[in-house]
Amino acid sequence: MLTTHLSAIVAAALSAGPTTTPDASMLRYPDIGREDIVFVYAGNLWLVPKTGGMARPLTSAAGAEVMPRFSPDGNKIAFVGNYDGNRDIYVMPTVGGAPERVTHHPTAELMNEWTADGSLLFSASGMEGIARAGRLYTVKEAGGLPEALPVPYGTNGTISPDGEWLAYTPHSIDGRTWKRYRGGMQTDVWVYNLRSNEAKRVTDYEGIDTLPMWGGSTLYYLSDATTDPKAAHKLNIWSWDSKSGATKQVTSFTDEDIKWPAIGDGEIVFQKGTKLMVLDLGSGKTRTVEVKIPGDRPTIRTRTEDVSDELQGSSISPSAKRVAVAARGDIWTAPAENGVPRNLTRTDGIAERTPAWSPDGKWIAYFDDSTGEYELWAMPADGKGEKKQLTKDGGPFKTNIQWFPDSKKLIYQDKTATAYLVDFASGERKMIDKEPWDGSLDISISHDGAFLAYAKSLPERRTASIWLYDVAKGESHEVTSGEFNDGNPTFDRAGDWMYFSSQRGFGKAEYGELDETWVYQDTVRGYAVPLRKDVKNPWLLEIDEEKGKDAKKDEKSDDKKDEKKDEAKPDGAAGADAPAGDRPRRRRPNSDLGDISDMSDTQDAPKPAEPKPADPKPAEPKQDEKPATPAATTAPAATGPAGTWNCTTKQGETVVTFTLVVTLGDAGAATAKFTSEKQNGELTGQWDAEAKKLTLTGKNDAGTEKEMSYSLEATVDGDAITGNGTAIGKDGENKYAFTGTRAPADAKKDEKKPEEKKPITVDFDGFESRVIELPLGTSRIGGMGVNDKNQLIFSQGGQIKVFDIKDKKKEVKKVTDGGGFQLTADGKKMLMGLQILDASAGSTGKPIVTQPMLTEINPKNEWKQVVRDAWRIFRDYFYDPYMHGVDWNGVGERYLAMVNDANSREDVSYIISEMISELNVGHAYYNGRDGGGGPSVSIGMLGVDWEVAIGPDGKNVYRFKHLVSGAPWDTDARNPLQELGVNVKEGEYLLAVNGLPVNGAKDPWAAFEGLSGKTVALTIGTNPTMDDKVREVVVKPMGGEDNLRYRDWIESNRRYVSEKSGGKVGYIYVPNTGLDGQSDLVRQFQGEQFKQALIIDDRWNGGGQIPSRFIEMLNRPVTNYWARRDQQDWIWPGSSHNGPKAMLINGLAGSGGDMFPWLFRHENLGPLVGTRTWGGLVGISGNPGMIDGSGVRVPVFAFYEKDGTWGIEGHGVDPTV
Repeated sequence: MLTTHLSAIVAAALSAGPTTTPDASMLRYPDIGREDIVFVYAGNLWLVPKTGGMARPLTSAAGAEVMPRFSPDGNKIAFVGNYDGNRDIYVMPTVGGAPERVTHHPTAELMNEWTADGSLLFSASGMEGIARAGRLYTVKEAGGLPEALPVPYGTNGTISPDGEWLAYTPHSIDGRTWKRYRGGMQTDVWVYNLRSNEAKRVTDYEGIDTLPMWGGSTLYYLSDATTDPKAAHKLNIWSWDSKSGATKQVTSFTDEDIKWPAIGDGEIVFQKGTKLMVLDLGSGKTRTVEVKIPGDRPTIRTRTEDVSDELQGSSISPSAKRVAVAARGDIWTAPAENGVPRNLTRTDGIAERTPAWSPDGKWIAYFDDSTGEYELWAMPADGKGEKKQLTKDGGPFKTNIQWFPDSKKLIYQDKTATAYLVDFASGERKMIDKEPWDGSLDISISHDGAFLAYAKSLPERRTASIWLYDVAKGESHEVTSGEFNDGNPTFDRAGDWMYFSSQRGFGKAEYGELDETWVYQDTVRGYAVPLRKDVKNPWLLEIDEEKGKDAKKDEKSDDKKDEKKDEAKPDGAAGADAPAGDRPRRRRPNSDLGDISDMSDTQDAPKPAEPKPADPKPAEPKQDEKPATPAATTAPAATGPAGTWNCTTKQGETVVTFTLVVTLGDAGAATAKFTSEKQNGELTGQWDAEAKKLTLTGKNDAGTEKEMSYSLEATVDGDAITGNGTAIGKDGENKYAFTGTRAPADAKKDEKKPEEKKPITVDFDGFESRVIELPLGTSRIGGMGVNDKNQLIFSQGGQIKVFDIKDKKKEVKKVTDGGGFQLTADGKKMLMGLQILDASAGSTGKPIVTQPMLTEINPKNEWKQVVRDAWRIFRDYFYDPYMHGVDWNGVGERYLAMVNDANSREDVSYIISEMISELNVGHAYYNGRDGGGGPSVSIGMLGVDWEVAIGPDGKNVYRFKHLVSGAPWDTDARNPLQELGVNVKEGEYLLAVNGLPVNGAKDPWAAFEGLSGKTVALTIGTNPTMDDKVREVVVKPMGGEDNLRYRDWIESNRRYVSEKSGGKVGYIYVPNTGLDGQSDLVRQFQGEQFKQALIIDDRWNGGGQIPSRFIEMLNRPVTNYWARRDQQDWIWPGSSHNGPKAMLINGLAGSGGDMFPWLFRHENLGPLVGTRTWGGLVGISGNPGMIDGSGVRVPVFAFYEKDGTWGIEGHGVDPTV
């Protein structure tokens, strides 16, 4: 198994220590010059002779560098650097020196090559047109306004040595995590004649052809085609002869892909695996370049980091004094107020997740992958003592730990949505149930641990019902019907009620203002159900009656008699053996009442109990003797230590109070609980009755700020106690004397006693018919819990609220603002976010102490764990258990071994991306933690297409060629230069920004560094000079102009369609199938639906949700008309288009952009025009992340058609035309 193999690799790596091999690896993005090779190592640029040897560094600034390229004379290197929070092009001397920034536009440029005249050829998107469509540009080495090359879309550009032919790909998928891709986004190499404007496609292979490079008249490129049908489709170098048109495979590697090739004089350098190799174009032979990196490796040294902003998962302690959290793979506890966070695990290369504090406060359960798989463990809450492994099944990813109230059992769930019951003492595991559709089981445990409540659907029914699981019998009972979607079952603390939420609220329908559609929002309401039939209805209707004074006296007298009867017999003494009329009607502590039929007029009245004989007359008290105090109010004189003692001591001038609660056992054994303002704990010892001496020792509770041990000796004299104590902690020993008095036995008689917690029983018969709706309002109900007062705590509308089912006023009160929350075991406190507060109305909280959380990070060990986790998450969550036929174990072993060669976090990102690419699937994404960028410096944008003019002094001046803006009615897409009162016109000149002349030698965006969202003064002229006609306008530049360009692009397309069709054809562009796409479709449909025909543009659609409603809007056939007298007859449906339609598609439309045209064709709405779409119809819906904050997105469901075929994934939707 891979588990064993991966564990062995990790163990060997950890034991080997942080040594590095003599030859450097993970050398990336190379280029080859006349004498040297430049490459990226650990995020910086390095130079090494072409023959190999010792490398020397070129850059060391913060921020990653990629894609270095030698100038034609070899004296300079251009590259992309992330120095100012954005990827821009820089140029520096080959011998070293300060990089000079060339570009300033906020888009990310990709350096392609130097041209023969010393300009830089690069690609970028977002500089014009639609943001997702990249173009090719050239710019002078010193900077200036980039010039677009005459191809509509393009990247990976290269110009032939004679300057005649431009080779390129229309778009790039080189950085995508999808190997052996065959969908509509696959790339072919094209060539364009810069003199004759002729274009032709060079390659037509169904797979990937990319990264062209001119070598004389031969064009070299990468392709995953192969001349050997049995060989793996790895990226190799191919060639195309521009004279004969013949193609040829040049390299034939079958083990790894070639990455990022670059051509020099008769040679191509490339990355293969973690090494650099050179191909000699004359001989066709390849060689490995052995590189040595001098100096230290600062990126892989062990370092200390504060991880307080990387918390993942939390669990509040029973006393609310601390909170257990996971951070960077360790389990910590953080104090509520006093103290500092404490790292309990301090492991290296191991991940601990999902802490859960036991209700008795002694243990913290968590998941740990030290065995090679995540298993359930528990450790003492103070981090001391032996850890306990509770599971050893090696099963799939484990989630969601819950303790039973007695801390003797736990529940956990796993990726399969199966819940397991684990005995803490023995580790015995038992399956509870499994959710067949979505999510996991939301489980509530009754106060006595006898029952579990959870919501679960069925394979044949997707709506969830509530189930009760009898722990002792191992039986599940479905207690609601599943007619609606039920969830959040929550037991109260008295064993009387169960709360839950359900989608039963259908009174809040919202009707559309634009058409006849409707939607139901906030359907989730709160409900309660009595667990037994005898539980009283708290809101039973009553009628007010006047009973008179005598009736009230009789009522009070009867009440006293009833109380005496209850005292005479212990609870439950009148049972089935007693005559029916003699059974007393006991009042339950929570005012329970039986079935309503118990109070009906037809029921026989209970017979009164037979009167008892009067007691003999008590003896008269003797003279001077006081009458005896009634037994109910007399307490025997206390002589021993048992009881509560209120004590004081002095520490310097400070008086400190504490409480001792002493309990006596057999043979004088004594236990005591002590409580003070900052400390509490338990002591044990002995009581010497003859000497009246009490001796106790112990320590404070786990999780208290300072760990202390205590000993004390005390003398008890009636209700007084005196003694001496010793406290020993990290700060040394403290001796003190104390005195105290016994608290009166009836000191708390006036306090409200908590309701008695009865063993839970359930009447399953008629369960759902007893459900009542709670008056919690119509906003959606979120999570639920029950506090120590047996009140319902729930989240709703961005607030946490509280409701008491016994409150006759039925008031809902606010606890605090917030969403998710977590209650302590006793329900007195709650954790909301990182704040602890009382679980009651009107609470305010304080944030827990999370700083500092300093921990040592060994990068190599952590990187191995992260890669292993990424592999494991895909193994467990990927929709296909057969992993698309890939040897996933072998993939894991190969890529985990590559971590030995990683020298930066970006290298690890590359390794994970390559690993998940092997699955040959869409939506397999990686979200990295690369960092390394400099501080972000914004660029203010005006929404302008610029052009260069020459001023009187011969210098460049920038002119407004086109002001980018939406349609006249697009008030939310108006250019800031066209606001009322500004009125800048196309053809005018920008001469100065905030009084500083604009430098025409740089690009125009350089003048707006740091000015995004700022108030800026622009000097505008009608001539390219500062004459007496200049004026100043004040604007606020935007942070980006994508929306303006998007609206401008749509409007130009709409005008074109309208002009060509004589106004008969409408045009609607849909950018994605998320909320933006939905809004744009509805927005544009309003005006275009009245045209005779419609063109729906799906090109570059970025996807989102499944667009069923999109199709519903476009597919509303006319059913009838409504005749009217004085105005136009109505067409029905009113908002519909019944004319012909067509859809435009291309290879950069995918996901929802695949589904949209598939549904369009499925519903026969019209032809699909264009090129095949991306072919990515698998879906993502959440999976665990990694311990360092990075994450992978795993496809967890996949599209297939009604006939069982896998239609679209990996291929796309084919056009009709």
